[in-house]
Amino acid sequence: MIRSSRGPRGIVVGLLALMTGALLLWHDLLPNIGGSASLVETFLPWLGVFILVLGVAALVRLSVFGTLCVAAAAAVWGTLFLPAFLPGMHAGAPSLTVASENIHAQNSAAGSIAKDLADRAPDVIALQELDATARETVSAVLDPGYPHSAIVGTVGLWSKYPISDEQRLDLGLGWDRAVRVDLDTPGTPTRVYAVHIASVRPGAYQSRDTMLAQLAETVKADDSAKLIVVGDFNTASTDRKFQPLLSTLTEAPDNTLGFGFTWPAEFPVARLDHVLVRGLTNVTSDVLADNGSDHRGILVGVR
Repeated sequence: MIRSSRGPRGIVVGLLALMTGALLLWHDLLPNIGGSASLVETFLPWLGVFILVLGVAALVRLSVFGTLCVAAAAAVWGTLFLPAFLPGMHAGAPSLTVASENIHAQNSAAGSIAKDLADRAPDVIALQELDATARETVSAVLDPGYPHSAIVGTVGLWSKYPISDEQRLDLGLGWDRAVRVDLDTPGTPTRVYAVHIASVRPGAYQSRDTMLAQLAETVKADDSAKLIVVGDFNTASTDRKFQPLLSTLTEAPDNTLGFGFTWPAEFPVARLDHVLVRGLTNVTSDVLADNGSDHRGILVGVR
């Protein structure tokens, strides 16, 4: 009798599934050479699609080994990402709503983007990539309904509530790209940081990492009872450099099924825009429809 030397059916599928599960569990051990680990971590949620493909392959091959390995990888993915993927369940009405969007520099649609956000009647609007032309156009749209504003560099904040204690921040960048204000909200004032963190690209990530680290230290040292950090972080929630912020602040899952990705606007694959809070309860969180920028806007309600 001739015995087959072939291994278990679907061994390649099974090994790929086990490698995927290992990457999900221990991605923080990857060396961040040239910012490569941050890039990998940005797209970790998309490994769920790869696991699904592996699951189909295991079923087609009728592989018990492959199916068990895929099930293990799927369990890891579900443990890590399913809570964020499912719609957020929050009770109560928000007492403060915040909208934010990177409107894209030199965008002729800046005015219509500002109007789109204002039409949703948030209490606070934060915008990023405000160049000189957009600043005038946006201010003309927002100032009538939002009489209180603070603009620092390419970052702007408009509020229905009076603003005080404005402070410009560079967060180690070398030029101001963030602003801190206090809003005169009912009861206790609310401190708001509006930020635009530097972008990250292969080989060019140090500025972003420096800004994130200094922002985390600044927020940690801030003893305000109610605090919001809003803007374009150019960082996904799964990025290791984002974790120091999440150790002291919270972010609500999106109200709809999915991860609430915001970039690029045409087909979002990552959430780079965030509203993080402390001393407040997240009530609602929505990603808005494409309105002419390269990012989608976000609308978050807290109380």
